[in-house]
Amino acid sequence: MNKNQNIAMGISLAVVAVMVGSAEIFGEKEIIFPEITAVAMGALISPVQSWNTSRTRLFAAIVSAAVAGVCIVRFIPAILILRIALGLLVAVSVITLSKTSFVPAISACILPILMGTKSPIYVISVAVMTAFILIFQKVLEYFGLHEKYEYRPIEPSSELLKLRAKQVITVLVICILPAHFHEIFFIAPPLIVAFFELSGKGSKLMKRKYTAIALMAAAAFAGVMARFFISEKLGLTLTFGAVLSSAVIFVLCRKAKLYFPPCCAISTLPFIIPKTAIIKFPFEVTAGYIVLTIAAVIITKIGNNTNKA
Repeated sequence: MNKNQNIAMGISLAVVAVMVGSAEIFGEKEIIFPEITAVAMGALISPVQSWNTSRTRLFAAIVSAAVAGVCIVRFIPAILILRIALGLLVAVSVITLSKTSFVPAISACILPILMGTKSPIYVISVAVMTAFILIFQKVLEYFGLHEKYEYRPIEPSSELLKLRAKQVITVLVICILPAHFHEIFFIAPPLIVAFFELSGKGSKLMKRKYTAIALMAAAAFAGVMARFFISEKLGLTLTFGAVLSSAVIFVLCRKAKLYFPPCCAISTLPFIIPKTAIIKFPFEVTAGYIVLTIAAVIITKIGNNTNKA
């Protein structure tokens, strides 16, 4: 398994290098899609695919969500909480209607909203980089280096719809203050994705929530340190820093035996934020994730008590 994972990690890091390298060469930061490291973790590095979805549905969901996010920035008034609310509704609808559990689509939609991205380059990057990962997944499966996943459609039952409504409302309430003061790292898109995974029915991640918090904090600090010391202080390329921070979190996830895709996206996010925001990023991300974890625990307990009643 370790040999197969090493191959998968090597492929994932190559995709990160191509993505960030292309952004540097063409001077287009919109090419950098941090969630691609999460997709790589869940689709390639994890022994079993992290989400209940097929390749076609995964691709359609993430690209549709990315298109929606860019359109919201282009056509909806610049009231951040309004845009976030609409983005959440659209992304969750895409996930539900696609009958999958592919919650990273939320990040694909919310990221351009928080970053103010209007460029179609972002959508193209999402499509191309996701396609790379899925093609490599198919190749690894063909050679017996990755376990095939058998997709089982998730029907949108009334129970699921109620859960999604609770999740969306909870996230929106938590987003109000960060959106108002524009402290967006408290509600970084991968944190919202992690919240949805934590608060999902029968979440296995909930049993290891403290490890997840540690990995999220480690990812945030690894990304910032790579950006600050390697790219800013030593003057090396962003590509080198992004590959290094991704490698660190990939290894940490494997050592912890918790294949946690959202923290991988957090490790890449520092490479698209302003220099002035680097110092506060890991602290706000960690604090934001702790708040969202507490919220997920509360939702889960309320749900369990309701079921017992």
